[in-house]
Amino acid sequence: MSQTKPELRVVTYMCPTHPVQLYELILEVLEEALNCHTTLQYESRSPGPFPDRPDPFSANKVDLAFMAASAYMSIRENKNAALELLPVTPVFAHQINVENKPGYFSDIIVHSDKKAHNVNTLLDLRGCNFAYSDEESLSGSKIVLRTLKEKGENASFFGSLLRSGSHLASAQMVLSKQAEWAAVDSTTLLYSKNHMYDGGKDIITLETLGRLPPYPIVVNTNLPGEIKESVVHALLHIHEKPEWKNKFAKFGIIKFEHNSDAVYDGPAAQVWAISGEKLNI
Repeated sequence: MSQTKPELRVVTYMCPTHPVQLYELILEVLEEALNCHTTLQYESRSPGPFPDRPDPFSANKVDLAFMAASAYMSIRENKNAALELLPVTPVFAHQINVENKPGYFSDIIVHSDKKAHNVNTLLDLRGCNFAYSDEESLSGSKIVLRTLKEKGENASFFGSLLRSGSHLASAQMVLSKQAEWAAVDSTTLLYSKNHMYDGGKDIITLETLGRLPPYPIVVNTNLPGEIKESVVHALLHIHEKPEWKNKFAKFGIIKFEHNSDAVYDGPAAQVWAISGEKLNI
C-alpha cells in the first residue's frame, strides 16, 4: 500500500504577471522538502481573494497563497484573522536592485520609435495614450499617480486610458503600438521580453519607479506551525542548491529572503493611500 502524504493546497493570484510555471516550480520544491502532495489553483481574474465572495481562508479551502501586495494590504486593512504573512519572499533581479533586496519596481516603458522622437523622461509623455493593468495595481497605476503628483501633475496628464487587464498585456500593447506608454511590473518585463518578437528589443525602459513592497506569501492560520516553518526553511535555502538556483534564475529570481509586515507600512502605505485618486478625472 502506498504511503498517504499530507496535501498542501496552494493558490496563485499572480498570473499572468508571473508565468504559472514559476509557481509549479515552487510546488516542486515544497513537495520535495515537506514530503507532501500539492495542488495549485490558478486565479488570473483578481490580484487576491475576491472581496465580494466567501473568503477561501475562512472557509479553510486554501493553505497557502501568492498574491499582489495591493491585495494583501487591503486584507490587512480589513483585519482578516484567517490568514497571516509567511516571513519569506522572492528577490528578483533588476538593473537597479544591485543590493539584491526584496521588493520590485514599476518600469515606465515606451516603444523605441517613441524614444527616437525626443521622449526622454516621464514628463515628456504628457497627452500620450497610457496602458495600465488596473487601477488598484501599485506598479501599474498607483505609483505613477503618486510620482506625477510629486511633479505637480494630476490625472489630466494622461491622453487616452487603456485598461489592459494585466502587466503582460500592457507590455504587448506598447510593443504593438496600441499604447504609447505603460507602467508595468518590473518582474513581468524581465521574463516576458524573452518570449516577445526579437526579444522585445523595441520596448525601452524610460524610467524606473519604486522600490515597491515585496510579493507577499500568506498562509492559513490553521496550518500547523511546523509546516509553516518547513515552507519558510525550504524557500530560504533554495539558492544553496545549484539545480534549484538555476531553475529559478530563468524566472529572474535570485533567492528568497525574510519578509515582515513592517515593510507594508511607511512608504508602501503612502502609495496604497492614493486609493482616492483615479486615473481619470
